[in-house]
Amino acid sequence: MNHYGTIILLILVCAVTRLTAQDEYVPPPVPDMPRMYVDALDYWNQSDGTSRLDVYVQVPFDALHFAKVDSMFRATYDVTIDVNDSTEKLVTERYWTEHIETKSYDESISPTAGRISKKSFTLKPGEYKLAILMNDQDTKKNIQIKRTARIRDFEKDTFALSDMMVVNRVDTLSDKRAVYPNISGNVANVTSGFFLFFEVYKRMHLDSTLIRLRVRDLKGAIVRADTIPEALASTMTSVFLKVKDSNLVAGDYFIELRCYPMRMAGKDEDKNLLASASRPFAIHWHGLPVSIVDLDQAIEELQYITDKDVIDEMKNAPPEKKKEMFKTFWKKIDPTPGTERNELMEEYYSRVEYANKHFSHYFDGWKTDMGMVYIIFGVPSNIERHPFEIDSKPYEIWTYYDLDREFVFVDATGFGDYRLQNPIWDLWRTRPH
Repeated sequence: MNHYGTIILLILVCAVTRLTAQDEYVPPPVPDMPRMYVDALDYWNQSDGTSRLDVYVQVPFDALHFAKVDSMFRATYDVTIDVNDSTEKLVTERYWTEHIETKSYDESISPTAGRISKKSFTLKPGEYKLAILMNDQDTKKNIQIKRTARIRDFEKDTFALSDMMVVNRVDTLSDKRAVYPNISGNVANVTSGFFLFFEVYKRMHLDSTLIRLRVRDLKGAIVRADTIPEALASTMTSVFLKVKDSNLVAGDYFIELRCYPMRMAGKDEDKNLLASASRPFAIHWHGLPVSIVDLDQAIEELQYITDKDVIDEMKNAPPEKKKEMFKTFWKKIDPTPGTERNELMEEYYSRVEYANKHFSHYFDGWKTDMGMVYIIFGVPSNIERHPFEIDSKPYEIWTYYDLDREFVFVDATGFGDYRLQNPIWDLWRTRPH
């Protein structure tokens, strides 16, 4: 077995046999509970000074317990939505039960399939707090998501935009459009772009508007920009706007819309801004940990379990091929290839994420000596800290009893930059460059 095979084995073994050392070094456990997605969108009622709040709830089938009854797989769950005002006083509530039935076992364990429920609330302008509770009737497991909702007074503005919905697809039936919302906001599986749906409200003489669309990453950098003219109806216009595919890397993004009069575009835009709106969306590829938000960075972080040539080949590949090469790499070392999850990949990148949060110093935590040891060996069985020794530099001793290994880190500079006393990369060539 080569040194990389040894490291992979160590990651697997440590993931199973890890012992709790000191609480601050132990990553939080993954909760054994269902997941669900929630989206809450504000629209104008066009009467009586109220707005309509549409709340969408989707529970992935793999988060539910399906029981086989005859030839069918069945699951049942309850959903409660509480709408509270800013003082936590209950304003209104909805409760309902969903019954799921499928003939396909594969669908019953699918992380992408799930029923979408929609409930609408008529609310006055103000700040509200939503509590959405889902309870699996069979397992009695539940999860609660809390959201804030700002209900706007659309009647005070002569031009306004509703909230934006991310759309999976739009079908035309006769003269009507059927809209399929994307509740998770994850557009990773859309290859030719995705749609936004929103409404434009106006009480002014204006037959068209110019929409400036910008996509920003979490650092605020603009990664996609477009300009779209849009004709307007009398009072309310429904708009389906396509965000073109731009091969964005995995990550979290914000999309911004800014509307201007057609003739004023480019002329003192801040002064002539009619209305704006924004919302988040994400590109999280199915089967990859959510912590992977930059594919190039995730490839760099393979330093400890593959050769530099493999990393360079992936980094230099075109975007679509790069993603497939990355997935293929992890598929080859998947400890449970018959399932959709890759526990080794999840464990590896959870350690990388933890190292970046806790060991970053002059550079990213995964590149530090502590980060390297943590990623390869996991949580130490015991940690001895010596920060204030009289006759020595600050140091720490990490012990792994099950592996019969011990690592000593010394802070030679006194600024928290702990380095291994006996580097392990001399043997395994794991030191990142």
